[in-house]
Amino acid sequence: MDEVQQWAEGVSYAPCPPEEFCGRDEERERLKALLVHAGEHGQAVMISGPPGIGKSSLLNWLAYEVQERPGGLESLVLRAEVFDLPGMIFSAFRELHKDLRRSAVSGRFQETLGVEGMREAVRYAEDVLEKYAAPVEPVGLLSKTGEEIIGVFARSPEVGYDHVRRAFEELLQELGRLMGGTGRIAAILLDDVHLASRLDRLLLRDVMRDLPPGIFLAFTCRAEDGAGSGYAAMREEIRELGLPEVPLYGMRSHEIQELGRRRFNLSLGSATAGTLAESPGDTFSLMACFNALRSRGLAPSSENIRNVLAEAKGPADLAFRALPESWRAWADELSVLNPPFPVPVTACMLDLQGMGVTLMMDRMQESTIFRRLPGGEYAFAHPLLQEHCRRELSEDAKITLNARAADCFERFMHRLSGRLHVLLSLACHFFNAQEYGKAADLNLELGLRFYYREDYDTALVLTERAIASAERLGDAALLAAAERQRDLVRQKTAGPAEARP
Repeated sequence: MDEVQQWAEGVSYAPCPPEEFCGRDEERERLKALLVHAGEHGQAVMISGPPGIGKSSLLNWLAYEVQERPGGLESLVLRAEVFDLPGMIFSAFRELHKDLRRSAVSGRFQETLGVEGMREAVRYAEDVLEKYAAPVEPVGLLSKTGEEIIGVFARSPEVGYDHVRRAFEELLQELGRLMGGTGRIAAILLDDVHLASRLDRLLLRDVMRDLPPGIFLAFTCRAEDGAGSGYAAMREEIRELGLPEVPLYGMRSHEIQELGRRRFNLSLGSATAGTLAESPGDTFSLMACFNALRSRGLAPSSENIRNVLAEAKGPADLAFRALPESWRAWADELSVLNPPFPVPVTACMLDLQGMGVTLMMDRMQESTIFRRLPGGEYAFAHPLLQEHCRRELSEDAKITLNARAADCFERFMHRLSGRLHVLLSLACHFFNAQEYGKAADLNLELGLRFYYREDYDTALVLTERAIASAERLGDAALLAAAERQRDLVRQKTAGPAEARP
């Protein structure tokens, strides 16, 4: 039995399958109570908590409760996930549209959603979202390589934010009306909203103000300190709107015992469960601890648990210590990518071709630290794993891997559909690879486009990269242009607080 087959016996760090979900009885009852009223009045709720606490797993359970549980609601579920790449305008809302379109042409909701009015509403809203989210639509980009891609952009379509908001609200009205006619609801589930762009949060806030009957909206948000965090902004928004928050905390002893039994086939005594409740308590840390015990063949005693936890710098470090060296190498090499990872870029980063790509995809499916996304791309099974890898990379390794990533995106650009994702990834990788000539031009151009789209947070990030690059190049004219652009952006970000999400 090889390393991968042996490690396949470990438990994945991806969100928990709903049939294995453990504990959280009080939180689940709160969510069920909101679902009951969604048919009469639209409902929205934020699920919050620190990283690794189980927010995404609870969202998985909620999707099952709404759509799949025998004797349950058997209602429509639309899902989307936000990834950590600044500037992906309305990425989650566009994914929701794709999910809705798939449901309209196949599956149990085909007849309900396939009516002409619904199809037209989907087409219209999707078209508006796509146009607004293309502030950097490239002309001939896919046929160009290297320095030729810099500065090759089309003029953005004249689609204002209010146009987008109205189109999406009208879509929800039609969706709620259709679901109400069948006695069902439509549940919209968004994961990791703290990573969303300013415009995404603005649209989410406006949508939540007046959800139509038949619509249930739940989103997760990582609870973090600091006024500038995504959580702080969203918490303020939902309090202003009078919407509920379901916070998650560390698991209790009896919940930890249930987790050990159902997911790892471990019988934990009360003392052992108490030890775990007092130390990590969050689901990710518990998973790392149980996987580490399994990989070493250790019994789940309080002493063994304390020893295992003491050896690692944290739960992510503990998770990686239990991995074969080959998986750790893959994790390091892919950690610089911005998820979702396209298959061609992933294979390029790992220097795989031909049958090696097929083998890679099979192995990623078996891995506990990676997961395959609905669109066929990949991501780390949990953000904490990628964050750990990035922190552990040496400065030289970061430069080398970012240079490789930029080369891979340029090489396979013609095969990648997400052009905005490609451009933003290139802007990031050029800068982190210290390829300042390319980084300065591309970040400056992108920053200007996001300024015109009123995504000032992203515009400022990109423009400041251009400034840093111009300084490294010693290009006074470029530096002056970038500083003028930064001042324009700052004037907007210093505007009235009520104009911001």
